[in-house]
Amino acid sequence: MAGEGRMLIERVLPPPPEEFTQWAHYPKGDAIDPDSGARWFYHAHPPEQREPKEHGHFHMFLPLSAFGGLEPLATPEKDDPAKVVHVAALCFDTDGLPTHWIATNQWVTEEFMYPAEAIIARLDGLDMPRAGEAKGIAYLGKWLTCALRASRDDIEALLLRRDDALAQTTPRDHDAEILASLPFRV
Repeated sequence: MAGEGRMLIERVLPPPPEEFTQWAHYPKGDAIDPDSGARWFYHAHPPEQREPKEHGHFHMFLPLSAFGGLEPLATPEKDDPAKVVHVAALCFDTDGLPTHWIATNQWVTEEFMYPAEAIIARLDGLDMPRAGEAKGIAYLGKWLTCALRASRDDIEALLLRRDDALAQTTPRDHDAEILASLPFRV
């Protein structure tokens, strides 16, 4: 990527003349690993709904099937939801660099929400080397998998902080969007 002089987020955004649309998922239909079922997508909120200098973020999910018969803390309210469990999102700035990890409340991604300990026990399953392969961007899934592995301790701490914050609110509290945040460190 460095050799080509193109940032990571540039590789998932639509090429000109197509325009980048806020709230849209990139790639369209998400990037799903055919082996693990883990997935990711990139999107951006309108400028007034994001941090200064933030461009957008990659949301990463484990497949619901990884949780067997374990009872979730919360379930999606929408009809025919994706069968996923949100792990974390990695935010990028307008220079295309990763800045911080966030853990969101359940209503944000309309996912099946599980306790931090259950997600932590399954983090090795968040393996996405082929996610995006059909769209020619599998290297993004590989990069995100490496970022997750390099940040394993931070991801665990993030999820535990999320649960601490969740103890003070509810999964459907729209005043509680981001429950935990930690800087991206290598």
